[in-house]
Amino acid sequence: MPKRSYPFDGVSPLQLKTHVGDKELCQGVAGDTLMRDIFEKTKMLLFKGAKAVLGNKEHQSENGQEISLPELPSGQTVIGQDGKLCRNTQSHTSTPTGVSKACSSCVRSVADQETCSQCERYVCNECCKECGCCSAIICSFCIEVKS
Repeated sequence: MPKRSYPFDGVSPLQLKTHVGDKELCQGVAGDTLMRDIFEKTKMLLFKGAKAVLGNKEHQSENGQEISLPELPSGQTVIGQDGKLCRNTQSHTSTPTGVSKACSSCVRSVADQETCSQCERYVCNECCKECGCCSAIICSFCIEVKS
């Protein structure tokens, strides 16, 4: 028995499966309404989350006033055994008294209060920079150079 001939002409496109997702639908004919629906749903979720946080009993005292949350430790921190952030125990604060401290960049001796606010390395007056946003002292290792 002979094979059947191909019923379509040779220039017809191949029939391939294509995945049509939300992105493709939003770029289609009804894209504006779909994007508006997604925006409204996202906005509703954000407001629901904000109401849940503000209505949470942990953040309010008995008389309904909001309690200020404890401030996170600044500088170098590690995750403790309980999963919470805590100060680095191997920090330089355990340096014995009377021992001179050296700058992490140029090895000049520095005073106690001259440390980088991010990594807590000792920094001398020549090597320290000031943060443009918060005016904190930053060492040359922590400076992000944007070119």
